[in-house]
Amino acid sequence: MSIMFDEILTEPEVIKNAIHANEKKVTDIAAEVKKRKIKNITIIGRGTSDNAGLCFKYFAEILSGIPSGTAHPSVTTMYGANVDYSDHLFVAISQSGRSIDTLAVLSQANKQGALTVAITNDAASPLARAGKYHLDLSAGVEKSIASAKSYIAELTVLYMLAIALSGKPLMPVVYSFPQRVEEAIELLPTIAEAAEQTKDLNNFIILSRGVMQGVGKELQLKLNECAYTFAQFYGTNDFMHGPYALVEEGVNIIILAPSGECSENFRDIATRLQLLNANVLTFSDNQQLLNLATYGVKMPAMDSLSSTIAYSVAMHLFAIELAKQKGKNPDAPRNLKKVTITK
Repeated sequence: MSIMFDEILTEPEVIKNAIHANEKKVTDIAAEVKKRKIKNITIIGRGTSDNAGLCFKYFAEILSGIPSGTAHPSVTTMYGANVDYSDHLFVAISQSGRSIDTLAVLSQANKQGALTVAITNDAASPLARAGKYHLDLSAGVEKSIASAKSYIAELTVLYMLAIALSGKPLMPVVYSFPQRVEEAIELLPTIAEAAEQTKDLNNFIILSRGVMQGVGKELQLKLNECAYTFAQFYGTNDFMHGPYALVEEGVNIIILAPSGECSENFRDIATRLQLLNANVLTFSDNQQLLNLATYGVKMPAMDSLSSTIAYSVAMHLFAIELAKQKGKNPDAPRNLKKVTITK
């Protein structure tokens, strides 16, 4: 089918490898956080890694209660600011480990005495060597330019770290992640049908809320790079504060809506969009929401945090299928290389 698809098929084994490689390390990091009484987390990443980092912000705050924020590299690399990360757990995420700006900010955090963690798929990379701790994605060589298996490995490792920071043993749900991936892959015929139904649509608005925001942004990125389709993600409540004015008959919207804490919010926005005659593609395990959509993909039911795994796989598969339906090659996105170096 494609290199990217072939690598998605390896994700159950990738997850198992990532768990095995990092189970003790996340416990060690959590122990040092507790010993040093660290009360803040700062996250940095670019592209797909930034999207995984947004999921981690929710994982960490929900499970451990530790406030988490994002570092913007230009504050250091362009403006020369000396941000004080001395009492922070500083988590730098990069599949290649060769992002110059990410490395520059982590190096600054090191000098200030932060507890630094590098998460990469290359233990010999500059970023991996610079972190006090290195969490190895253990995904093997990723040939697809659009990252898929390394992103799933990032989500897995970050979820493990969040659990460790909560002071609890590794939750059984993490060991179910390979099954979550397999369940999403089984949806391929339905996802392919949704792509066929929407192949002539462009300019998508993507909506979700809470922990799924990182997944929504990941779908935005994959539609951009694989299918050359413009897409913009909004949190559902943020969407109501202005961008809702974009909605008119025929506007194209994708909703990621797992059951859980945000269900009522999803029902409200889906009902509004139906009344305005928008074209809505909904991914959900909630049949009521699917009934309100123009097109729907029935997702497996699971807890809200681990839904990030299954929905991420489904989003990657949808981007591949939509690219194919549009006559594009998802393995050869124009203007892009596997490793992007930014300063």
